[in-house]
Amino acid sequence: MTENKFTVLGSSAGMPCSDRVNAGYTLDVGGRLIQFDCGGGISSAFRRSDFDPLAVTGIIISHTHSDHISDLPLFIQMIHLAGREQQKQTSIEVYLPGEALDVIGEYLKAVYLHPEKLFCQYQLHPVPEDGGIEMEGVAILPIRNGHLKGNADIISQNNWKNKMQCYSYLIRTEGKSILYSADLGSETDLFPYLENLDLLVVESTHIDVANLLGRVAVNNVGQVVLTHFEEDYDVSQAINAAKKLGLDNFSIAHDGMSLILQSCRID
Repeated sequence: MTENKFTVLGSSAGMPCSDRVNAGYTLDVGGRLIQFDCGGGISSAFRRSDFDPLAVTGIIISHTHSDHISDLPLFIQMIHLAGREQQKQTSIEVYLPGEALDVIGEYLKAVYLHPEKLFCQYQLHPVPEDGGIEMEGVAILPIRNGHLKGNADIISQNNWKNKMQCYSYLIRTEGKSILYSADLGSETDLFPYLENLDLLVVESTHIDVANLLGRVAVNNVGQVVLTHFEEDYDVSQAINAAKKLGLDNFSIAHDGMSLILQSCRID
């Protein structure tokens, strides 16, 4: 069995931190890489983790808040420059919320990342509302969540085109299952998907951690990693909640944390 790895590149929430970067996670599938989210600083964090830019075959964005997407142009440029250096063309599939597809496509062209001239031949796709994404033998199921629903009134009042699309991703590879939450409306967005997960990577900013861990305790989740912290986030409360429930499978994320999926151990 291939030893696949899920790496936390960035564990910071929306406010940039001096010692952590914004949201970004890399799935290594036998040496081929799928990138989940590209928040600020992720390109540098990717290089610090000694990943090969030319091994990236897919980029999947959860939603268009800047702490999840702001590094996307630089990430694509990094792959292009690595290809130019090695005189090697590579192709990547980029999935992002359909509401932003045209705008982001035009923005990438505005910053001169025309796919026709790059060593990085990227193609943009909308995250499917029905069905999943197949990539490198990995099945990825987008799960629409409620993170952006608080914008409904102002969008309606101004007749804006936003569709409030934000996705968690259920990832299945080599018989293992990972749920990357991204930002949520609340922890209840995840409740239908917890049973028998091998790894849950959950962003902390908009959830009741104790309530989530209570559900984790009865759903046979293999490993839980809490990530996406504000600078003043008190991790002791989350740790104490896990201890009260007798959970020994709970960890606090840090930039560069790697999780080996064959056994879901932490390196």
